[in-house]
Amino acid sequence: MLQVMFSTVTLAAMFRLATPLILAAVGGSFGDRAGVFNIALESFMLSAAFFATLGSYLTRSPYVGALAGILTGLVFSAVFGFFVFHLGSNGLVVSIALNSGAWGFTTLLLTTVFGTRGAFIDNNIQSFPALDIPFLRLPYLDAVLNHQNVLVYFALVFVAAAVVMYKTPFGLRVRGVGINEKASQTAGVNVLGYRWIATLITGVFVGLAGAFLPLCGVSMFAENMSAGRGFLAVAAIMVGKGNPVKVALSCLLFAYADALTIGFQNMGVPSQIVMTLPYAATILVLFVANIKKAKHADIDA
Repeated sequence: MLQVMFSTVTLAAMFRLATPLILAAVGGSFGDRAGVFNIALESFMLSAAFFATLGSYLTRSPYVGALAGILTGLVFSAVFGFFVFHLGSNGLVVSIALNSGAWGFTTLLLTTVFGTRGAFIDNNIQSFPALDIPFLRLPYLDAVLNHQNVLVYFALVFVAAAVVMYKTPFGLRVRGVGINEKASQTAGVNVLGYRWIATLITGVFVGLAGAFLPLCGVSMFAENMSAGRGFLAVAAIMVGKGNPVKVALSCLLFAYADALTIGFQNMGVPSQIVMTLPYAATILVLFVANIKKAKHADIDA
């Protein structure tokens, strides 16, 4: 088990599996810090996965597919923002509606556009190629981090969004809007404008996360392809409290638990137990985080 836990295969898989979580969760951190309650990331991701597949299929280009995924995320975030910001709808209700409809929506498109159910595989769907980076050709590091696709490296660099969040006037205003809306208005900050921007940022990066799913090498789309990753991203945002670095670390932990399932299944561990690891890790981390929060609340009281 120790060999599986620290093997290069497991760690390389961890970074691949963490990529959509990091993109979605760090992007969603902007909305969270702006005080936007949005748990519809699952619907953004699943819909973006379909349109990224369609874009790549039509053009044989993963980059066009990624652009289609980003545009899909933007459209869904705009729909969410319109209902919540302008029609006064409850963010929770809108999120549940979008999440509930996404599976049926993408399944309908799958049967209408591609004429199939379950999954669609075609040679025209082009995935991002693996990159060979010379300075990563080092023992152990080469097997773990080298020969990944471009979105894996982008996700790791995207953690630097913490600089935007905490070291720029834009980040200060986003956090101010989330902390105290009335004080921000008094200071002349356009609260609605910043919430719209934060929501659209969420849509862009969750859309890119959705595009990663079919274009990471599998070159296919399957029903419910996001498989709860949007909810894991929401959990990571809650654990990291919207701090991009802490959020990314939470995503890596969830992805590591997911990567372990592959190795443990090969060892003959019952699949029913193994498949619960990522979700058990999520619940455990949320439990510990809330214990700490409760202790701090008692101290303050």
